[in-house]
Amino acid sequence: MHQTSMENPLAEAFDRSTYAGLMQRGAFQEVMIALQPQLARAPSDPGMLDLVADCYFGLGRADRGIEVLEAIVATWPDDLAAWGKLGARSLQSGHKERAAEAFKAILKHNPNSAQALSTLYLAAPYTWDSAHGKRLRRLASSAKLSKAEKVSASNTLGKLASAADKPAIAFRYFQVAKDATPGSYDSSETSASVAAQCQSFDPKRLPQITTTGNTKTGDTSRPLFVVGLPRSGTTLLETMLRAHPHVASIGESPALIQTRQAIQNHLRQHDPAAPDWAWCDQTSPELAQAGREAYLAQLSQPDTAPGTVPCRVTIDKLPQNLFEMGFARMILPDARFVFMMRHPLDIGLSLFTTNFHQGHYYSKDLKSIGQHIRANYASLDDYIPKLGDRVRLQSYRQLVETPEPQMRAILAHLDLGWEAACLAPQDSKESVTTASLLQVREGVNRSGLNKWQRFETQLQPLIDALGGWDWIKEWEARDATLD
Repeated sequence: MHQTSMENPLAEAFDRSTYAGLMQRGAFQEVMIALQPQLARAPSDPGMLDLVADCYFGLGRADRGIEVLEAIVATWPDDLAAWGKLGARSLQSGHKERAAEAFKAILKHNPNSAQALSTLYLAAPYTWDSAHGKRLRRLASSAKLSKAEKVSASNTLGKLASAADKPAIAFRYFQVAKDATPGSYDSSETSASVAAQCQSFDPKRLPQITTTGNTKTGDTSRPLFVVGLPRSGTTLLETMLRAHPHVASIGESPALIQTRQAIQNHLRQHDPAAPDWAWCDQTSPELAQAGREAYLAQLSQPDTAPGTVPCRVTIDKLPQNLFEMGFARMILPDARFVFMMRHPLDIGLSLFTTNFHQGHYYSKDLKSIGQHIRANYASLDDYIPKLGDRVRLQSYRQLVETPEPQMRAILAHLDLGWEAACLAPQDSKESVTTASLLQVREGVNRSGLNKWQRFETQLQPLIDALGGWDWIKEWEARDATLD
């Protein structure tokens, strides 16, 4: 029997926590340099090799990271955690066959792994009546499954039932998955925040600051915030834009939210009762400038391989930054925004049927999803006249139906020239870590349109929460007017 990483004495001697702070800051190259002497002394330490793999992924070298993971499982083939990581990373990189092999290796050791069966479906879909499908149904009914396993198994069974044209059964499984997911959602909190935004945010009262980039780093890249509801096509657009030689991305970063919170905390040191939106009219030009430079410092990526072409646009693709567009306007008056509009019933269906690993508690039931969608549009409609032509509304339908004219218009919004590679997101070498990782690898296509129609009966609570068909028809008419 080969040793697993848990059985290897060298793995116990390696303390990964030593590098936790550097990893959290994204200092992957620094960690790699620090590891060199240890790798020379203990080249067969699986824990250290796992950290090396993570550094490669952090540096955008998914190919090298996967090679390191493959070396780990080749040496310790009983290390099921390493197999699982290899499978997940392969999926993110678009290597579905390699991912399927990894998950099958886990099932060879443990045929009753509900998690492996669920993730295998992503890489190599199987049917409701297949041996894997039947086994997963048996496992899902077991009281021995952890909550996480219950969520994954039930969600996958919902997808299997949906593919087998069993919508009622599919929705029962999806609801079981959501019920087993921790967390709760209070729509009144979101509504109150949007109401405060509408009342408090006035760009005329914002401090005037310098917009010549980051004075500390010399970075002159313009920020682009791709926002909207999750599952609206933000990942597709990001991947298309990243094919442009003048565009980079920091992914779904909390940097903007963290910067706003830092300014709020500073204001509350002087006035503990300062409301959440106090920054709108209480931020000094000096504090706003400091916030700008703090945010832009997180846009610069010193550990990524430098290109020969200067970066002119850096994407921040955290969908919920929609609610932060006013703050972004204050510290980044040169920023641009693209709001992705996808049919609310398609978004609602996708939110309900997606197994989110954290957050997105509004997706636990259809009524909350509808309320959250309406809150997003209430925020958007308040920002549009206040932010003016900084905001582009982008129809998901038009992007996938007529990608070239839409992409040309988006690039013009960013003051960038045409780049044909933007039409082939499936060719990207970058890892995709969001729930859209499989869809992006399929390229630009119309498969995401009108999926809701098969489930109209099951979606009635969502339809009601959106305001009925009157509001939905108004949305459709609005989407049809976008150029």
